[in-house]
Amino acid sequence: MFDHNAQALGREASKPKDVGQTLTKLGHYFAPYKLALLFVALLIVAGTYMQVLIPDLTGQAVDCYLGPVVAQEAWSGGGLDLDLLQQFAGEQGADSGIATNCWFADVAPTATTAQLLRGLGGLVLLMAGLFVANSIVSGITFYLMSWAGQHLLRDLRADIFRQIHRLTMGYFDKHESGDIMSRLINDTDTINQIISFGFIQVAQGSLLIVWIIARMVSKSAPYAGISLVTLPLMIVATRWFSQKARQAFRQARREIGEVNADLQESISSVREVQAFNREDENIAQFRESNAANRDANIRAQAYSSALGPTLEALSYVSMAIVAGVGGYVILGDGLLLGTTISLGLIITFI
Repeated sequence: MFDHNAQALGREASKPKDVGQTLTKLGHYFAPYKLALLFVALLIVAGTYMQVLIPDLTGQAVDCYLGPVVAQEAWSGGGLDLDLLQQFAGEQGADSGIATNCWFADVAPTATTAQLLRGLGGLVLLMAGLFVANSIVSGITFYLMSWAGQHLLRDLRADIFRQIHRLTMGYFDKHESGDIMSRLINDTDTINQIISFGFIQVAQGSLLIVWIIARMVSKSAPYAGISLVTLPLMIVATRWFSQKARQAFRQARREIGEVNADLQESISSVREVQAFNREDENIAQFRESNAANRDANIRAQAYSSALGPTLEALSYVSMAIVAGVGGYVILGDGLLLGTTISLGLIITFI
């Protein structure tokens, strides 16, 4: 049996000395599929644009169509003069510039309920089309990335297999077959997960965050700052959980290497084990390494799973702050970006 500490140290020593050079070598495998990757990049940008555009259109539906309809119904039910409403709405829109918030269509302050509902129906159809298009774009993106990734892994596994056969016999004296198999299978599987899903999610998520923040700041820097007040806490939480998860997953990978090494060694030397009556010792040793692998994976999954609920809780805090500040501004008869002329009129008459 090999000393397990030596095995662990041996695996750590085989980490890449130059990460940049390793990534450059890995990048060479993408060269034959650069056209597919370029198309994936364009689809990521298109999908992100749709995700940014849909909330803007939702705001247009509320500000330009639903709000005026509700306001007209409220004034009609309260016996208020509709002509006075339209005159007041035109004056407020001209003075405050709220009317310019309707960029999707030129909605007149004197538009009737039927006209507003027709415009709302067209906007809803456009949003439904964007949802369908975004789903199609996402499906094509994942398919192309998976296609390129699987071809890349095919070439990578073939090169690794050829490299294993070119290694000297001394290498196999220092490294167990189970450890080599674990690296060949698990490492390529990790690369597969990163290429097929992780890369797209990280790229699209990062672009979406930057795009949304830029749009928010361009519309109103103060309100954007209020909306992003919990962002530093999210960054701190993400870094802390990511660091802990990386350490835990590295430990889990070391432990699965131990399990594979023990399994391979016990099976290959089963005759010697039975000849020297070491069945119980080998079973106890395998149970120990298997339990260590279980504990390491539970710890890694715990850190990884805790990140989502933590970020979600912080997002709820951010929503509460935005709702509180927005309600305070509106009730204080202030101008809030995104509120409709009709909402301001209702509050004024109330």
